Amino acid sequence: MAHQPVGAGFSFATNQTSASQTFTVQSDTLRVVAKNAGQHVAIGTTGPATTTDYYVPANSSATLNLGRVSSIGVAGITKGAATVITLPEGMGNPFKVNDVVIVTGVTGATDVFNVYGSNADNNQGSRLSNTLVYSNAVGPASVSTMIQMDGSDTNKDIDIYETVVSMGPVSVGYSKDNNTEIDYMAIAGTIDVGPASVTGMYNIKDNAGTETKGYEVVASMNNITAGYGEIVDGDTYFTAGIDMPITGALSVYAEYQLEQNVTVSEKDQNSYAIGTKIVF
Repeated sequence: MAHQPVGAGFSFATNQTSASQTFTVQSDTLRVVAKNAGQHVAIGTTGPATTTDYYVPANSSATLNLGRVSSIGVAGITKGAATVITLPEGMGNPFKVNDVVIVTGVTGATDVFNVYGSNADNNQGSRLSNTLVYSNAVGPASVSTMIQMDGSDTNKDIDIYETVVSMGPVSVGYSKDNNTEIDYMAIAGTIDVGPASVTGMYNIKDNAGTETKGYEVVASMNNITAGYGEIVDGDTYFTAGIDMPITGALSVYAEYQLEQNVTVSEKDQNSYAIGTKIVF
């Protein structure tokens, strides 16, 4: 059988215990080589392979079918402890239950609350209409480009564009709003700490040479999310929320935010929100 390699290969030691490696799917086939010891292999799962999974004998190789390479643009994102990603209508869904899906993007990486949060990330918005997204894999990295054409400025063909490069859990992005001539630069990353998922982001907003820098960190575990954000030399924000599902489409949430103002003339602000959310 002739091979036509796509992307860069990788190797890692198992040390007779379980090990895993993330990679971007660029082909419908994956070749696995087991050196010195036989290995059980599982693909597309979040847990380790077990003795019931596919076995590759020692010093041999196997070619495994990954299925058709699939990708699709995102039509919208509904924030919350359980974030809902909406795909375009009329295009079908290329994914099935238990598929591991990579979502590329940097701006708004910590924008996960229903009402509060996202105060220090200079986010342009989690839901943008009239957009076109193109994504592709380049070696071990994935590159995604988004442009928005909403006609808000009749003199500009492209209103907003963003380019994101992701490798593993880390993403770096640049975005420009052509209507306001504001540039955005950001880096974000996510890591699992025990049962919790922690996401951090640092960003710079450049408005005609005047820079506003900020960073945010959010941690989520089960239905509870807590976050901290700070605008450098500016206000700080503490946010917490709980999101409880009632049915598959209905949930209720409660959130709290403390804004500590840097100026003495302004008082700190305590904000509360309780709501119901229905996802169609």
